[in-house]
Amino acid sequence: MRKFSILRYLKQFSVLIFLFAVIGALAIYFYGMNRQRYIASALIQYTNDGAKEGYTPDGSPLNVEEIYSSTVIDAALAELGVQAHVDSVRSNCYVEEVIPEKQQKLNEALLEKGEDPSYIADTYRVYYVGDHETGEEYAWSILDAVIKNYCEFYAEKYVEEPLQNNGVSVLAGGEYDYIESAQVLEDSVSEMLDYLLDKRASHPYFRSVETGYTYSDLYRIYGFLYDYEIPSLYAAILTNAETGDIDVLMSRLTKDCEDMQLYIENRQERAKSLKKLIDNYSERNKEMMDYHYHSSGSQDIGTEYILKDVEYDRDHNSKETTYDGLIQEYVDLNTGIRQKTIEKEHKEYLLSVFETARGAKGRKTFTPEEIREKIDHCVNLADEYYQDVEKTGRELNGYLSANYLTMLSSIRVQPAVNLKLYVAVAVVLFALVGGVGAVLLGRALDFIDYFRYVDKTVQLPNRAGCDAYIDERAVRLLDENFSCLALKMDSLSSLSSRYGRETGDGVLKDFAMILKSFGDLYGFVGYNGGGVFFAFFPDCPSEKLHAILEAVGRQVEKYNKANPERGIRCVCGRAVSSEDGVFEIRDLLRLAMQRMRAGQILSDPEPASGGEGAEDAQNGAGTLTTE
Repeated sequence: MRKFSILRYLKQFSVLIFLFAVIGALAIYFYGMNRQRYIASALIQYTNDGAKEGYTPDGSPLNVEEIYSSTVIDAALAELGVQAHVDSVRSNCYVEEVIPEKQQKLNEALLEKGEDPSYIADTYRVYYVGDHETGEEYAWSILDAVIKNYCEFYAEKYVEEPLQNNGVSVLAGGEYDYIESAQVLEDSVSEMLDYLLDKRASHPYFRSVETGYTYSDLYRIYGFLYDYEIPSLYAAILTNAETGDIDVLMSRLTKDCEDMQLYIENRQERAKSLKKLIDNYSERNKEMMDYHYHSSGSQDIGTEYILKDVEYDRDHNSKETTYDGLIQEYVDLNTGIRQKTIEKEHKEYLLSVFETARGAKGRKTFTPEEIREKIDHCVNLADEYYQDVEKTGRELNGYLSANYLTMLSSIRVQPAVNLKLYVAVAVVLFALVGGVGAVLLGRALDFIDYFRYVDKTVQLPNRAGCDAYIDERAVRLLDENFSCLALKMDSLSSLSSRYGRETGDGVLKDFAMILKSFGDLYGFVGYNGGGVFFAFFPDCPSEKLHAILEAVGRQVEKYNKANPERGIRCVCGRAVSSEDGVFEIRDLLRLAMQRMRAGQILSDPEPASGGEGAEDAQNGAGTLTTE
């Protein structure tokens, strides 16, 4: 059997080892890709004065879970235009507090002592974990939108007031009459002017980078709409009392007037009751003062008559109040009555205008289509201006939140699994496994070849092995100087009959070892059975083949001298492709066997004195050289 050689097996199956390593690495790669997660992270810090104590700028407790609240996530998804479920995004977000190393060691020491660490972190790392389907860029975009919208949410909730709503958006439904649409526009723009006036006072120097406006600029823009466009719209509507459906409009105006009248009467009754209570309070207070300073002749007036015994709200149980509260409520009631009175008078005026115009006929200054165009024009202007207000407000909130909430690092996205490292490890691992498999497979094939193609007696390729060697080279012509030897150990039968089969097989094995040594060096030597050996030597010209035969002869002669009674007698035939003009291996072997049968003797043992050795000499045995 062939000698165990790891390098030979690795070289023999190198292609299979390479393919096995590549396939294994690809399998690991695709497996890892299907389970890959992309972790986006960013570091934020709360910088307000109370952050170290766990409070927001308005003094409420800090809740970092608001970072991935439904409100923030929904706004982030809307900004990106992503169709994803809010809960699925929230479940992949989490926040970790960042504690300095020294503080961490201090906390651990306090815990070992059984004390509770009092340190509250003001720095946190925000994470979002994306999957392999959405990819790395998606994880970055989601976290960026979440942090951006959280900054706005944080500023609106704890730092700045919420953004003003766009009141004219209700007109999109088209359920309002012309005059009602104008009133909605007026009220909405009026509220926006109040909002902008407050912003102008609190942030006079802020200018938006995106819109280029300050709040003073926006106030002037809305002022133009309020002072010119809306009055023009009112004039167009009231000039001819134009309406979409006059019956419906007048019904609404009548009902509004009735509701306002009920409101006014209710508040007037309330004001009268409150006025009596205030007068009673003043009188009782005067009596108490008189008693205190002994200015009253009444003996039964005491401290029981102080204010706390005065009850003015019979619908509640013993509701106590103060004089200032009574006065403030009385003033508020009268203010509300005056406002409602003005509104009622305005509604009555409109009612009279449209009532007068109900039966009027004649050419109208504006058509309904023109009035609708004017309304749409005002609504579009209000919507356009509101976009600038909203963008400016969001930018202001971001500016304000920067003073209370800071990003300490940019967003970084890292894969949860280092595929490059795993693939490299997989290549090495599968290459090692493939190498071990190659060694085991190669050795197994050696065993198979040994039992199938090796003669167990001489430990050389048997007839099947020789046929395999010949078949492999029979499909093509031989190269030049391809040499073939056919050798037969003639003394095998006589040795076996004289000394027994075991002795004959032993001498045959010794002769085979001599031939094998040359076969391993120069080519192939196989045993065809019956004492016949085949030897093939590629690139072996006649001179080299002659030298090989001489060397074999010398080895045999040495063996015969060492074993005179069991000597080797061998005949051979040789053929060389270029010398004999034969380039097919079977024809070359056939020629060599013909020459072997012709009796070219390679070696002959020395005749022994007497006995069977002398008889061999008498039959023509002797030492001859090959031709």
